[in-house]
Amino acid sequence: MIRAAALLLVALAAGAAGQDTRTIQVREAQRTDERTFAYYGQFRAALVARFGADPLLSMLKFDEQEGQALVHATADGPAEHVIFQTGKWISADGRELKPWAPGADPSAARFRLSAVREAMLRDKFKAYRTQPAKAADNLGPVTVGYFGNPFNRMVLEIGVASMAPGAFRMSVVAYDFATGALLDVDAAVAQVKAQREAEQAKRTAARKEAEKRDLRKEVPSVLAAYRRDVGGSRLMGMWIARDKITLIQADGVMTDYERMGAFRKRDGRYDSAWMCREGFDERDIDWAGFPTLVEKALLAGNLDEEDRDEAEFAVERPRECEPVTIEVKFTNYKSPYPYSVFDARGRLVRTR
Repeated sequence: MIRAAALLLVALAAGAAGQDTRTIQVREAQRTDERTFAYYGQFRAALVARFGADPLLSMLKFDEQEGQALVHATADGPAEHVIFQTGKWISADGRELKPWAPGADPSAARFRLSAVREAMLRDKFKAYRTQPAKAADNLGPVTVGYFGNPFNRMVLEIGVASMAPGAFRMSVVAYDFATGALLDVDAAVAQVKAQREAEQAKRTAARKEAEKRDLRKEVPSVLAAYRRDVGGSRLMGMWIARDKITLIQADGVMTDYERMGAFRKRDGRYDSAWMCREGFDERDIDWAGFPTLVEKALLAGNLDEEDRDEAEFAVERPRECEPVTIEVKFTNYKSPYPYSVFDARGRLVRTR
């Protein structure tokens, strides 16, 4: 397209005296169209010669001097990116032709070369040029492929370089490849932008709401969700803070639960020998009584009321496989930080 625009400027400068500038622009634009279609004919013949009678494609792009395609040997096979430039095949190293919707169903996103008919393309070019204000625009490159949201269909896209006086700009026109209907690109872009903004606003609102959660008060429901969504393996430890709960299975698998409500398994396993690999029976623990343990720990440690919101819990069965303990610790203090240890029923064992 840049080369075509440069040629047009040269033609304007060399135009015969007395010729109308607009007339020259329109004529040069039409000549560019013919060069584009002539090159498409060469490119199409080269594709057939290299890949067989009717190659299977997922993207096709061409202008007056270069054609690119993503070619597939089978419907669900990988794409081979090929480039035919100035009448010969060149390496695609360092070049990229990206599908508009990489994850689209191959049954919807693949098409045969024969479907891209020159007559149909010419009709679109001709119809565009019947608009007087656009008759001199430069058209190309032409791209065909499957476009996802918001179109979710095969699309024919034609690049446009507007040659209107004082209003040069780059844009595209798009058509439904199956029906030929014009697609409103501006409206589609606005729709996608609005959707993304709405989704972002929703995520932001969800994060703000999640920040209000105190997971220390939700241990029974989080544990029930873990059993429902993750599995029934025995636990040997749980670390509980306001904003995160970490569940440690007897086999060392560690899973974090955070305020946004998702369980995320850690890549590494718990490899310390501190906890008993037999795990514990969580039914023996008074999970609903945790708020009371904070009160007891504050009194036992002679701590201040402001320390209440800093309390964290470590529910663990020690490595000697003794009864499970519940440690209430206050890590807002410098180490060694104060803590109190309780048994599974909430009875105080020791305090520091």
